[in-house]
Amino acid sequence: MKQLILILTILTIVSCNDKKEIDTNKLIENKDISALEQKRYELVNQIDFLQKDLNTIISALNRLDSSKKRVFVTVIPVKTSKIKNKISLQSIIKTNQNIVLQPEFTGPISNIKVVEGQSVNKGDVLMIVDDGGLEQSVEFQKEQLKLSKTIFERQSRLWADKIGSEIEYLEAKTAFKTQKSRYSQLNEQLQKSVITAPFDGEIDDIFIELGELVTPGQSPLLRLISTSEMYLEAEVPEKYLKSVSVGTPVEIEIPVLNKKINTKVSFIGKHINTVNRTFRVVVKIKNTDSLSPNLISTLHIFDYINNNALIIPTNIISENSDGSEYVYSVNINNTAQKIFIKTGNEENGYVEVIEGLKENDIIINEGARLVKEGQAVQIVVE
Repeated sequence: MKQLILILTILTIVSCNDKKEIDTNKLIENKDISALEQKRYELVNQIDFLQKDLNTIISALNRLDSSKKRVFVTVIPVKTSKIKNKISLQSIIKTNQNIVLQPEFTGPISNIKVVEGQSVNKGDVLMIVDDGGLEQSVEFQKEQLKLSKTIFERQSRLWADKIGSEIEYLEAKTAFKTQKSRYSQLNEQLQKSVITAPFDGEIDDIFIELGELVTPGQSPLLRLISTSEMYLEAEVPEKYLKSVSVGTPVEIEIPVLNKKINTKVSFIGKHINTVNRTFRVVVKIKNTDSLSPNLISTLHIFDYINNNALIIPTNIISENSDGSEYVYSVNINNTAQKIFIKTGNEENGYVEVIEGLKENDIIINEGARLVKEGQAVQIVVE
C-alpha cells in the first residue's frame, strides 16, 4: 500500500509539470549525460523525502486511528540453544555370556555346589556327575604309568651304555607311550564328570536335582549369565549411513526400569541389508548391574547436535503454497512484516533456523497465525 501511494504521488508531481517532462526529453535528445545525472540525483532525493514522510504518516495513522482494526500479538527474541536430532529404534539388551551348561558324562548328579542367584568365578566347580568308579581306574592307571616310565628310563640308560638288547629298549618305550596315552584318555574322561564355570557370572537357573541321571546332549544342567559385557543391536535406515558412526552419542531408554543410559555407538556394520536397506549398529553398555538380558529398550541415536542453534517455536511458522516457510516481525510502522526462513531439525516443539533470522531478532509469537502481511498490530506485553 505504501509503495502504491508513493507511486501515485510521484505521478501526480510529474503530471503537473509538463515543462519538466519536456526538459527531460530534450536532455535525452541532446545526450546531456551530466544534466541527466543531476536530474536523477534530484528525483532520488525527492523520493527519499516522500518515503520518509509517508512512513511518518502511516505510523501516526496506525497509532491515532481508533477505527482501524488491530491484531493483538506478543513478540519474542530469537535465541540460541542446543538442538539435537535423534533416530529412535526398538531393541533388546543382549549378552554373549548367557549359556545353558550341558553334561559331557553320563551318570547321576552326585553333588550340586551352587544355588540360584549365586555369583561364581571362572573355573569354580558347579556340579559333579558320579563317575561310576572311573576315578579309581584313573588312579590305578597313574601308578601303571609311573612303573612303565621307570622301566623305560632304566632301559634307556642301559641301551645308552650298550647293555641289553634293542628289542628290550623298544618294548619299554612302547609300553610307556601306551600307558601314558591310556592315562590321559581316562583322566580327560574323568574331568568331564566335573562341571565348572566357563566365565565369571551368576547362576540364573538350575534345571536338575541331586541324584538325577544325566546324559550328554539331553539333560540341561543350569543357566549361567554374565551381565558384565552387555550390548544392544539395531538396524538403522541406510539414509543415516553418513551421519551415524562409531562414537555417535546414544541414549538407551529402558521403560520398565525407568532408566536411561548415555553411551556411544561401538560398532558400525559395513553390510547393507538388501531387503530393508538398513545397516547394523552395536552399542556396548557399561555399569550393567541392574540390567538383565532381553530387556526391551529404545535406542536413541543422536545423529545431529548443534550447541548454538537459532531456535524458534515450530507453531509460529507458516508456509506459502510453494512450501516456502515464513514468520512475522513487527516493523517501525507497527505492521506485520513477513520474513522468509529456512529451517533444520526439530526438537520438543522448537525448530532450528538456518537462514532468514539472526540472534535477538524480534518476531511475533502469539497471534502469528492471525496476522497478514502489512496488517496493523498491537504488541501486548506478557
